[in-house]
Amino acid sequence: MNATLSVDGHVALLTLENSPLNIITAGMRPHLVAAITKVAADPEIRALVVTGAGERAFCAGADLNEEADLTPETVRRFLDDDCEIYDGLENLPIPVIAAINGHCMGGGLELALSCDIRVAADDALLRAAGVRVGLVVSTTRMTRLAGPAVAKDVILTGRTFTGAEAKSLGIVARSVPRADVLTTAMDTAREIAGRAPLAVRRAKQAIGEALDLPYAEAMERELQHFAELSATEDHKHAIAAFFARQTPQFKGR
Repeated sequence: MNATLSVDGHVALLTLENSPLNIITAGMRPHLVAAITKVAADPEIRALVVTGAGERAFCAGADLNEEADLTPETVRRFLDDDCEIYDGLENLPIPVIAAINGHCMGGGLELALSCDIRVAADDALLRAAGVRVGLVVSTTRMTRLAGPAVAKDVILTGRTFTGAEAKSLGIVARSVPRADVLTTAMDTAREIAGRAPLAVRRAKQAIGEALDLPYAEAMERELQHFAELSATEDHKHAIAAFFARQTPQFKGR
């Protein structure tokens, strides 16, 4: 079991490798955390894609054998270890794209919800499995993403739904044939990586602030981001490139 990180230009690919269902185990967690930490420390990486090895699963959740052994004394540490992964992805300053190439259930769904953009196979199977095993999962991220009506539908029933339905519910951004999932996610990442990196980071931050702050404060933060970015080399270069009818080459300055 492992989690491998590869970098091509300004785009990184993080792959969960724990055949056949890419479940997150105690042995895999340190690899995931190390990969996320490496991405966070590399200023040249402008977008990250997360996927699962093989064609069967993105991530089918945590190891139920490990969960069965939890006690009131150990459960919180278990959850904290998981949150180090989920929060680590969500808090990256760069956009993170989930390439959901198959089963995406329980902790795997939470992993996908921790990403900024989700691309799913139209026949992928997704499930918020908590109530099926007597637990609560994904209520916060799912509600913020898709709203309380959708969250209640998929979480309270614990039903399985496809990537195509996830698109109609607003849970994923794109639903494509399974063979096209990773290509679509990587193309999206490269498109983002071609934009002004300081602006992309600030835009992600501002969207988070729009969720967390009162309207007036969020709008003030948006205007501050605009004003500060207007002084960057990238902005000045983009304006000059526009009038010269050239494609800008952003440097992150």
